[in-house]
Amino acid sequence: MQPLWLWIALGAAALLAALTAVVWLLLRRVRDSLRGRVLARFAREEIVLAEGANFFGRRSAGLAQLRGNGALVLTRDLLWFAQAVPAQDLEIPVASIRSVTTPRSFLGKTIFRPLVAVRFDGPAGEDEIGWAVRDVEKWRQALETVRASR
Repeated sequence: MQPLWLWIALGAAALLAALTAVVWLLLRRVRDSLRGRVLARFAREEIVLAEGANFFGRRSAGLAQLRGNGALVLTRDLLWFAQAVPAQDLEIPVASIRSVTTPRSFLGKTIFRPLVAVRFDGPAGEDEIGWAVRDVEKWRQALETVRASR
């Protein structure tokens, strides 16, 4: 007969493996859903740059906003963000972008590395949105290049 602690450890390991599999499947479903939303909205040749990003909020909406993951897409004419949960899209025409900065925090939130912040003219006046992306400098350069080509 095996000791009780061994059965408890095996049960805990099995539970952890099952939870990991469920989380992995959910994340894969969200990623595939976002990919589908991007490809439904844009032809591949339109996309200048695209990747998963973490939304840090919109300045005009104030401090009490939740961060959220989604897909950030840049075309020659548009900066577009498809948030996963809740499912909502944000569109910023490139022509309305005033500046691109790389602050280490946005609306009091930080991940202790630079973010991409875009200041733009919105329907209610000047506004700003921030995202965490893998390669901040790549996004900054792509945004500046697209802005300059307009």
